[in-house]
Amino acid sequence: MGKAPRTFVRGWLAVLFGCLLLSPCLHGCGKSRDAAASKTQGPGAAAAPQTKSPEAADSQTGASPAGQEQLCFNCAGAGLVPCRALGCAAGKVECPGPCLKLTHGNWVHMNVAGHNANELWIKFPNPDGRTFEAWNQNHAGEVVVYQKGRPVNVGACKVCGGTTRVNCPVCQGEGKAACPICKGHKTVPSSWTETDNPWLNSQPDLVRLKTGRVLLGRVVTNGSAVLIKTRDGKFSNLDPTEL
Repeated sequence: MGKAPRTFVRGWLAVLFGCLLLSPCLHGCGKSRDAAASKTQGPGAAAAPQTKSPEAADSQTGASPAGQEQLCFNCAGAGLVPCRALGCAAGKVECPGPCLKLTHGNWVHMNVAGHNANELWIKFPNPDGRTFEAWNQNHAGEVVVYQKGRPVNVGACKVCGGTTRVNCPVCQGEGKAACPICKGHKTVPSSWTETDNPWLNSQPDLVRLKTGRVLLGRVVTNGSAVLIKTRDGKFSNLDPTEL
């Protein structure tokens, strides 16, 4: 009476054995999708690329966001302007060498046989103090030196080759230089204007008028009328109320 039937015991053992076989499967079903994905990718798989907003990209590259810049108003977006170095004309400046130049020395008209009366001459005195040697404008670019007390023309200047002009050291003879406002970058911030920008505002000879007009120069007279000599050597008359 107290013993369980053998068939019942066998059934119970079968159920218990089946549960043990199913337990690993049930445990695996609880893993996260990320873990499964990592197994699928393997240790050498690259992470999926992340998209970045245009604003984030601009902050990393240093580029200004769209609409924050404009073409430079000073060079029209070319990045270059005519060279404004002192004395520069088409990329050339006056020769620093010792050659004859019409801008140096006392050039005068002389009546010389076989020469036009309109020619200009420059005199070099001889040791006696009474006589001199003279060369006309056609000898500009040549060098006159004193040898044994007497003036002697030794030929074309070795610095300029007799042209009296050399390449401008600023533009290297190109006649153009980087725009001082955009510094050759061709664009400037959209907030800059022709009358209000860092380069202009830093000029020591800036004259700003009440009307918003600006001049680069200095006041040479003041009174009932204001006379300003601009940087390029021109003069401008203003009413005192404009200052």
